[in-house]
Amino acid sequence: MFLSIIFTLFFSNPVIIGLEATTQTTDSLLVINQSGLKLGDELTQSDIPNAIRRIYGLGLFSSVAVDTTLIGDGVKLKFIVTEYPRLKKIEFSGNRKIRSKELKDQLNAKEGEILSEKKIFDWQVKIQDHYKEKGYILAKISPNLSPPDSNHQVNLVFQIEEGARIRIRQIEIEGNQAFPDHRIKRCMTNRQRNWLRKGDFKEEEFKKDLDKIVDFYKENGYLDAKVTDYNLKYEQGWLHITIEVAEGKKYYFGNITFEGESLLTREKLVRALRIKTGKVYNTKKATQTLSELYSLYSEEGYIYVVISPVEVMRGDTVDINYKIIEGNPAKIRLVKIQGNERTNEKVIRREITSLPGSIFKRSEVIRSQRNIFNLGFFDDVGLDYEPVNDSGDIDLTYKVKEKTAFGTVGAGVSYSATDKLTGYVELSQPNMFGRGQKVYLKLEKGGRKTNAEFGFTEPYLFDLPLSAGFDLFYLTRTYDYYDKQEMGAGVSLSRPLPIDYSRGYLSFRISDAYIPKTSISSNYSPSGIYNVFLDTVHKTAFVPTFRFTRDSRDYIFNAISGSSVAYTVNLSVGDIRFHRHIIDASFYYPLFWKFGLMFRTRFGLINPFRWRDTIPVYERFYAGGTGEDGIRGYPDRTIGVKEGGYTIGGKTISLFALEYKLRLSHQVAFITFFDAGNAWESFTNFNLSDLKRGAGIGVRLEIPMLGLLGFDFGYGFDYEKIIDGKPVRYGQWQPHFQIGRTF
Repeated sequence: MFLSIIFTLFFSNPVIIGLEATTQTTDSLLVINQSGLKLGDELTQSDIPNAIRRIYGLGLFSSVAVDTTLIGDGVKLKFIVTEYPRLKKIEFSGNRKIRSKELKDQLNAKEGEILSEKKIFDWQVKIQDHYKEKGYILAKISPNLSPPDSNHQVNLVFQIEEGARIRIRQIEIEGNQAFPDHRIKRCMTNRQRNWLRKGDFKEEEFKKDLDKIVDFYKENGYLDAKVTDYNLKYEQGWLHITIEVAEGKKYYFGNITFEGESLLTREKLVRALRIKTGKVYNTKKATQTLSELYSLYSEEGYIYVVISPVEVMRGDTVDINYKIIEGNPAKIRLVKIQGNERTNEKVIRREITSLPGSIFKRSEVIRSQRNIFNLGFFDDVGLDYEPVNDSGDIDLTYKVKEKTAFGTVGAGVSYSATDKLTGYVELSQPNMFGRGQKVYLKLEKGGRKTNAEFGFTEPYLFDLPLSAGFDLFYLTRTYDYYDKQEMGAGVSLSRPLPIDYSRGYLSFRISDAYIPKTSISSNYSPSGIYNVFLDTVHKTAFVPTFRFTRDSRDYIFNAISGSSVAYTVNLSVGDIRFHRHIIDASFYYPLFWKFGLMFRTRFGLINPFRWRDTIPVYERFYAGGTGEDGIRGYPDRTIGVKEGGYTIGGKTISLFALEYKLRLSHQVAFITFFDAGNAWESFTNFNLSDLKRGAGIGVRLEIPMLGLLGFDFGYGFDYEKIIDGKPVRYGQWQPHFQIGRTF
């Protein structure tokens, strides 16, 4: 009978007259439809194996079988499947060092999902890897399934034997002659335990450590160096590591030549070299050289250039011949923009300098990315390009990721050392209707400040690179020994200048300000330096301002490379007559990884047009605290000329700042800083040996709907107090906390 069925199935192609499926919870029609077989079809030799493969492809079953019944010239097929169970609950047993929630987060498990053997094994590996990351490299993980319930669901329990956390007691290097152990171990991630390090062993990192040791040798001329063996010895929760190396001999750079270059001169190529004949061979510098050469060609549009360094050994010398196949330059056919859901495409396009029809230039593309990013509307600006024809022309695509929120509508509080706690209501939109226009309305009320502001800026007036804006303001503010009231309005224009990264500004402001006589402290008594009572009448000023800036910072809100230089001239006429000059320069230097260094200097000078004119106390320079004239470690506006125990500012100011920054992202940075500066009565009193110094640490956070949040904790070294009629210097800490303001 069995032979008859086999003969019929494989030689007579019977007609399918019946299809059914036996399942636990899955719809039988799903199995039948997935098989691909239909009633009335002739059953061929390959149909059943193919049907089984397709049903397995659903990923729902651990086994699939077929029962066949011959009836005359027809055949009935019955698919018998064994379903994978579904997850009801996942549990952990035996875990004491790592919480169950933390382990569950590693799995991303969902109730009701299919539990295949592969899925369970993958989860087991993830748990094992997580324990290894925590230093429990001997942990054992065993999965157990409960019997299925009526819904074919099971509980999955991972039984865990954690074992002891393994820490590194000692790392020994054998076979090293050129470098001591500590120099080699410095390049490893796994380090032995000491009072600064826990010494946890990370198995995955150890494999990379072995490669890092070889890379270290090759960066120091030992091209044949290799790790020949290693040994891991566990002993009572401690790990002893022995690594054997074979150093080989030391190599040096020999002759460096070029072949196939026609576009660039040999002199220009040589200037790009990071290597030099006679110097110790360094694989890192050789790689940097190759990258620099590619950058030179991509700057000229030759993005398809092929540069092959051919190395020839001569004893302990390595000659390098760079074989260059230049190819053709790439032209930009189209420039596309993706991801802008709220921002008009025109707003982005006017920041792009790599235009259709032009030769591709790497520097122009990088600059375009920088310009778009510095609009402040996007979290990320990516770039992609695609060849479009045999000539190598390309389409450029700028891929932007818009910020979840880049406007502010709301109320809250802000805090600064000057104004203390201030409540505010604010409407701020830097990208109104997606057109890049900036509008803001702000009302503030606090114990020391009342402020109302409204402003509007059109960045491209008449679709020209001409920015125009206006603002209105009303302000009352309480200082240490007087109150100031001021109201006014201003208009401004700015446009790019021919000098790279530069811009010129012209603004006009009219204001009326005065100090209520009743607000002046009863303890104040004027001296020969300045009389605040002169400012108790309304004074109207008309102030044209000329400003030149050059700003090449990579990210204006949290820079780590580039520079910013500004020169500002205020010419005040009317009841208040003076000319004020301010030079402000900041320079940013990337160091390594995400670290950078910033140096800033600021110098200001204000003088009356005529010797008999006076400059109001509120127009003078005050140093201390945060902001443009900040010296951290001191309260705001406390450094300058003193009169009767009060600070009345100065007519000359000089500031210096040095910051060491760790920028984890564009939104998060940590800093250490050193500030120094002072304000003097006149330029003739200017003295660089008379500076107030401060140092400390800080953090910067950019928070959606709130803006920049910063906290600095500074130590001022040069406080003064009078003891027995003599000035005595001392130091003290000063916190600086600001919300929604620029530091």
